[in-house]
Amino acid sequence: MEAGLMDAFEYVVDKILNKCCVPVAGAGISVSSTHSDGGERFHTVDWMVDKLKRKLLSKRYNRYDKNLHGSICNNDYVDELKALDPLVDENNLIKSKCFFCDVREAAKDYKLGELSELYLWEFRESNDAYQDLVKLLQIAKYKDLQPTKAHIAIAKLAREGLLSEVLTTNYDCNFEKAYEEISGGEHFDKISSLDDYRKKGAKNGVINRLRVYKVNGCSEKLGDGSDPQKCESILLTERQLQKWRNRQWASDIFRDRLRSKSLIFTGFGSNEPQVHHTVQTVLDEYTDELGDNFKPVLETPAAPIVAIFESQPSFHQQQIVKTYALHHKQDPQDGDQLIIRHPETGNNLSANDLWEDIYERVIRSVILKALRLSQLSTNASFTAIVPFASTIMHQVISSIDKAEGDDQKHFTKAPDWLNSFTSICGNDAVDGKHFSALVGCLSVLNAKETGLYDPVEENKALMSELLLLLYLLKGVLADAIDVTNGKGVALIFKTTEKGSSTNKVLYLNADPAVARGGNNVGVPSGNNYLTITLGQAGAHIRPDLRRDRAINKCKKTITPKTIVTLGWKHIFYQTPYEGNMESVADTILDAIDSPTNYYYANQPSIKRRPYLKPEKDN
Repeated sequence: MEAGLMDAFEYVVDKILNKCCVPVAGAGISVSSTHSDGGERFHTVDWMVDKLKRKLLSKRYNRYDKNLHGSICNNDYVDELKALDPLVDENNLIKSKCFFCDVREAAKDYKLGELSELYLWEFRESNDAYQDLVKLLQIAKYKDLQPTKAHIAIAKLAREGLLSEVLTTNYDCNFEKAYEEISGGEHFDKISSLDDYRKKGAKNGVINRLRVYKVNGCSEKLGDGSDPQKCESILLTERQLQKWRNRQWASDIFRDRLRSKSLIFTGFGSNEPQVHHTVQTVLDEYTDELGDNFKPVLETPAAPIVAIFESQPSFHQQQIVKTYALHHKQDPQDGDQLIIRHPETGNNLSANDLWEDIYERVIRSVILKALRLSQLSTNASFTAIVPFASTIMHQVISSIDKAEGDDQKHFTKAPDWLNSFTSICGNDAVDGKHFSALVGCLSVLNAKETGLYDPVEENKALMSELLLLLYLLKGVLADAIDVTNGKGVALIFKTTEKGSSTNKVLYLNADPAVARGGNNVGVPSGNNYLTITLGQAGAHIRPDLRRDRAINKCKKTITPKTIVTLGWKHIFYQTPYEGNMESVADTILDAIDSPTNYYYANQPSIKRRPYLKPEKDN
């Protein structure tokens, strides 16, 4: 898309694809997170502010002296104070500020840092004050929160190798849990201190590692919260947040990424003093550099993008984007181009919806790249075996490119032949989520454990094979692609025009162990079934025929079943292929209808077995 037509959503997608984007996550990204014991939503800003406000009002009222502190003002807290003491003096209420107004104003504006500092000031002895604050806000329980859809989507992008780090002001462990869940191990580096940074900041691994910079501390390091020194590692007060509490390493990382990459701020509805102060400091540096300062904001290489939940941005959200526009010699109103909001005016945009939409748009581009690479037989072995494969894949690519022109804001359009599926490998393929559902087939084809994510980047040819087959069989498949006993993918065929079932299912897998154990495939009984082995396993497998029986204890019946396992070379065994491009799908359908014919066609005859031929007399 041309830069002049690009919006903030597409800008983020482009930067992710070019590995030039870093998510910066605030409390809003974890707002839908759940805790194993249910109960209170202690991790939300609303809960924290309300908890601190009530505790502060109680502590303030316990030392309130009308003669010393004056009368109470006529504000919204009179009823709350009466709950503490029914004998609250409601006479002579004043209109000016009173002893409780700083608490009221901080809570009204959701200034958690100010409330935390006000809370500490209520203690005469400061030794245990901070530990009491951390305990009150239940920070130690944050480590038990579960990742949201937004965390999972970001983890998947990291597993594709497109994101390598996340900056977060949150105390929870959701990013780490999400990445461990989809990668199958601790392929992440949790960095919340200078010591962590020195040990893990440049660590590498076979699987792309995700570095999670936790600039305000990590709940996991608290343990049960009984150690006052560990509690001090959590940043909570306004004073601490303004100065990063001497965490120069965190400040330096944030400044460097802001200068060199595009940061997408998500989940920052409330004020984060250290974030906003640092952003403004770095943006002021641009006034000294005139080289690219006249470009439109969405043509600059490292613009900050702000995703907002509400329909309109807050002052601090506006300050980031409008200052950026001003420093690039643009009208401040042009900074609004750097805001991602809900596509429909007046609606709220959750972090879950945003990141699932971003992932869908990104993964479509990744799949298209895989298809283009697989058009060459040097990149994908099946391209040299399946007749006209390159031409057919060109048609697949063209259909996806055409659908791309019908994208609507955050909605990613799929071509009609793919859009016909409502369920793919157990994932709902609706509301513009067909490509992300399709990626779920990779782990099933490779017989990976449930929950693991197999990246397209490591399965380019396999993804291309699957799409080629789905495209060739368009119009004859049912609207669901199923999983069979965790051993592969099942393509179910539509009923006939007369309404009777064809009773045909095509099984796909790419794991050699599954290919050699065809009797493990849970197929219906009483028929012949074909399993096509894809990927590298399909290039080396031998034709296999297994006869099995299905025992129905309820009906007390035993019925036979035959499972034939073939690779592409066994289906297209004729050399040269005698058909044309239109007949490729017919050949595959014929193999599905009569798999045993293709099995026997690939068996060497006695005449071709030289070790059985009689020796010639000399």
